[in-house]
Amino acid sequence: MITEEKYYQLMGSMRKYKSFQKLHQNWYLCFEYILRSFKCNFSKKSINSLFYDFDMSNWEALHKENTEYKNYTKSELIESFASECSYISDRASYDRLFRTHWLFRKAFEKELNNIRFPRLFGK
Repeated sequence: MITEEKYYQLMGSMRKYKSFQKLHQNWYLCFEYILRSFKCNFSKKSINSLFYDFDMSNWEALHKENTEYKNYTKSELIESFASECSYISDRASYDRLFRTHWLFRKAFEKELNNIRFPRLFGK
């Protein structure tokens, strides 16, 4: 778990990075920090499940082609993600967290599909 100081430093510096490896590492730490700050006893397994499995794609309004991001390039999605990180850092909520995570997931769909991780419910 990172410190509050490290959290704010990472959230404010996402724009510096463009590589999946660095953004994935930093965003995961911040994502975990936010969920744990809600004091709902999220386990590591449930955090992983939300991070890697929660794509909200069964809601048609969140299909990329139905959003303002439909014509965004990968680079533009990353820039939007970095802007959201800066915006939500001191006002995190589930809605803001998952909106920001949606941008991360859309920017790095292929990379995330190649990661193996423990599922919450087997497999």
